Amino acid sequence: MERKNIIMAGVVILVILLAFIIAMSLSGNNSFQNGQLYFEYPRAWSQDHVIGNFSNDTIYSEVTLKSSFPGTNGQDQPAFIIMNMQPKSQGLINTPNATSLVTNTSNSSQVSVGVSNLTAIQIGSYSPNIAQKTTVIEKNNYYYYTVEYICLPSSLNQTEEAYNQILKTFRIV
Repeated sequence: MERKNIIMAGVVILVILLAFIIAMSLSGNNSFQNGQLYFEYPRAWSQDHVIGNFSNDTIYSEVTLKSSFPGTNGQDQPAFIIMNMQPKSQGLINTPNATSLVTNTSNSSQVSVGVSNLTAIQIGSYSPNIAQKTTVIEKNNYYYYTVEYICLPSSLNQTEEAYNQILKTFRIV
């Protein structure tokens, strides 16, 4: 009888250990490093596609992360986080600045923030149908990064958490 109890205790310990290992493998973060860019994002998000190599010798680089969350209709709805790097326009072409973008968007706000010791501007816009926030990070006089999310309001909390994690771990290496 005692031997049976010892075997049963061993089996229970093995099951608990296996459950712990599975839980640890499913939790945590993924990391992205390409060229000069590094950041971490939750495992619930996956890379949809990557364009370019996030280095000074490219004119455009982008990575799109995607996840699905239950919508108000019960069906899974996608949420996206898009990060890109591109050179600032030089010469005679005038692109709109953040202030003009904000004044042309309803239900929006603008705030200055710091990301990885770099100057950044955040622009957010929320409606009953869509939530969107963009952070513009200036690297130097030649390049800038944007980090943007687009999602339904029903997945705003999860998307905002992933977005904030990316901004907290954002590094130019």
